[in-house]
Amino acid sequence: MRRILLFSLLTVVLVGMGRPQGTVPNQTDAETEKEVLEVERQKDQALRNRDIAVLERIYADDLAFVNGRGQVITKAEHLEEIRAGNVKYLSSDRSDFHVHVYGSTAVLTGRENSGVEYHGKTISSPRQFMTVYVKLDGQWKYVAHQVTPVVEK
Repeated sequence: MRRILLFSLLTVVLVGMGRPQGTVPNQTDAETEKEVLEVERQKDQALRNRDIAVLERIYADDLAFVNGRGQVITKAEHLEEIRAGNVKYLSSDRSDFHVHVYGSTAVLTGRENSGVEYHGKTISSPRQFMTVYVKLDGQWKYVAHQVTPVVEK
């Protein structure tokens, strides 16, 4: 299962390395990074505010979301968890944050220690994350996300 997801993420990155679809010719990686980080900020705010309309706009229809329990869930499943109040994003503290731009694809990696309430239980533990955005039809779309718990030694 993890190999399939890794292969899918690699495919998204490699496809994005071709001719930049929907990006402005000669747009610098710094400009692209700024655009992607703004969409990421909007997404984080929408998660905290449970703003489903904003998330609907940002999330790709075929979103592959791997949560901290290793479950692969769809856009519809993820949005329903938020809509129903089963998942509440309380805070987000990120460090070691990096954006890697490959044409019309951006891969965000880093470490987070976010507070999440899942079915009434508050979870706050360090996690590594990877998020993939692809520019489709002129808009940055959140196409894949995976978090992995960090075990402190």
